[in-house]
Amino acid sequence: MRSDTVRLLNLLQLLSEIAVAVGYLIGLIPFAYLWSYTWVIPLVFVNLVFAFLTNNGTTIKTIINIVVSFLSFIPLLGIVFRVIGIVISLINVRELSRYRGRG
Repeated sequence: MRSDTVRLLNLLQLLSEIAVAVGYLIGLIPFAYLWSYTWVIPLVFVNLVFAFLTNNGTTIKTIINIVVSFLSFIPLLGIVFRVIGIVISLINVRELSRYRGRG
Protein backbone atom coordinates (compact mmCIF):
# COMPACT_ATOMS: atom_id res chain seq x y z
CA MET A 1 0.00 0.00 0.00
CA ARG A 2 1.29 3.48 -0.81
CA SER A 3 2.57 5.55 2.11
CA ASP A 4 0.15 8.42 1.43
CA THR A 5 -2.76 5.96 1.49
CA VAL A 6 -1.53 4.53 4.80
CA ARG A 7 -1.22 8.05 6.22
CA LEU A 8 -4.77 8.89 5.12
CA LEU A 9 -6.15 5.69 6.65
CA ASN A 10 -4.25 6.40 9.86
CA LEU A 11 -5.69 9.91 9.96
CA LEU A 12 -9.20 8.54 9.46
CA GLN A 13 -8.61 5.99 12.21
CA LEU A 14 -7.25 8.73 14.48
CA LEU A 15 -10.38 10.85 13.98
CA SER A 16 -12.59 7.82 14.44
CA GLU A 17 -10.76 6.84 17.63
CA ILE A 18 -11.29 10.36 19.00
CA ALA A 19 -15.02 10.04 18.24
CA VAL A 20 -15.09 6.68 20.06
CA ALA A 21 -13.41 8.22 23.12
CA VAL A 22 -15.92 11.10 23.07
CA GLY A 23 -18.76 8.57 22.83
CA TYR A 24 -17.46 6.71 25.87
CA LEU A 25 -17.05 10.01 27.71
CA ILE A 26 -20.63 11.04 26.93
CA GLY A 27 -21.66 7.54 27.98
CA LEU A 28 -20.52 8.32 31.52
CA ILE A 29 -23.60 10.52 31.84
CA PRO A 30 -26.47 8.32 33.05
CA PHE A 31 -28.42 6.84 30.12
CA ALA A 32 -26.35 8.76 27.57
CA TYR A 33 -24.59 5.58 26.41
CA LEU A 34 -27.92 4.51 24.93
CA TRP A 35 -27.43 7.41 22.52
CA SER A 36 -23.66 7.42 22.04
CA TYR A 37 -23.38 3.69 21.34
CA THR A 38 -25.06 4.41 17.96
CA TRP A 39 -21.71 5.67 16.74
CA VAL A 40 -19.29 4.01 19.19
CA ILE A 41 -20.05 0.44 18.16
CA PRO A 42 -19.90 1.02 14.38
CA LEU A 43 -16.70 3.06 14.72
CA VAL A 44 -14.83 0.42 16.74
CA PHE A 45 -15.47 -2.00 13.87
CA VAL A 46 -14.35 0.60 11.32
CA ASN A 47 -11.19 1.10 13.40
CA LEU A 48 -10.54 -2.63 13.27
CA VAL A 49 -10.67 -2.54 9.47
CA PHE A 50 -8.26 0.41 9.43
CA ALA A 51 -5.93 -1.37 11.87
CA PHE A 52 -5.87 -4.49 9.68
CA LEU A 53 -5.29 -2.50 6.49
CA THR A 54 -2.49 -0.35 7.85
CA ASN A 55 -0.88 -2.82 10.27
CA ASN A 56 -0.16 0.11 12.59
CA GLY A 57 0.03 -1.79 15.88
CA THR A 58 -3.45 -0.97 17.17
CA THR A 59 -5.21 -4.19 16.17
CA ILE A 60 -5.21 -5.96 19.56
CA LYS A 61 -6.31 -2.86 21.45
CA THR A 62 -9.04 -2.25 18.88
CA ILE A 63 -10.35 -5.80 19.31
CA ILE A 64 -10.39 -5.24 23.08
CA ASN A 65 -12.25 -1.98 22.49
CA ILE A 66 -14.91 -3.87 20.52
CA VAL A 67 -15.48 -6.19 23.47
CA VAL A 68 -15.49 -3.25 25.90
CA SER A 69 -18.06 -1.39 23.79
CA PHE A 70 -20.53 -4.26 24.24
CA LEU A 71 -19.70 -4.76 27.91
CA SER A 72 -20.50 -1.09 28.44
CA PHE A 73 -24.20 -1.99 28.28
CA ILE A 74 -24.01 -3.77 31.65
CA PRO A 75 -25.89 -1.63 34.19
CA LEU A 76 -23.59 0.12 36.70
CA LEU A 77 -20.59 -2.05 35.79
CA GLY A 78 -20.73 -0.56 32.29
CA ILE A 79 -19.27 2.67 33.66
CA VAL A 80 -16.03 0.82 34.42
CA PHE A 81 -15.92 -0.55 30.88
CA ARG A 82 -16.54 2.92 29.43
CA VAL A 83 -13.57 4.27 31.39
CA ILE A 84 -11.49 1.34 30.11
CA GLY A 85 -12.68 2.17 26.58
CA ILE A 86 -11.64 5.80 27.00
CA VAL A 87 -8.17 4.71 28.13
CA ILE A 88 -7.78 2.26 25.22
CA SER A 89 -8.94 4.90 22.73
CA LEU A 90 -6.54 7.48 24.12
CA ILE A 91 -3.65 4.99 23.90
CA ASN A 92 -4.58 4.33 20.26
CA VAL A 93 -4.83 8.07 19.59
CA ARG A 94 -1.34 8.55 21.02
CA GLU A 95 0.07 5.71 18.90
CA LEU A 96 -1.68 6.89 15.76
CA SER A 97 -0.51 10.46 16.20
CA ARG A 98 3.09 9.20 16.35
CA TYR A 99 2.75 6.74 13.47
CA ARG A 100 4.35 7.97 10.26
CA GLY A 101 3.40 5.13 7.94
CA ARG A 102 5.51 2.72 5.99
CA GLY A 103 6.31 3.06 2.43
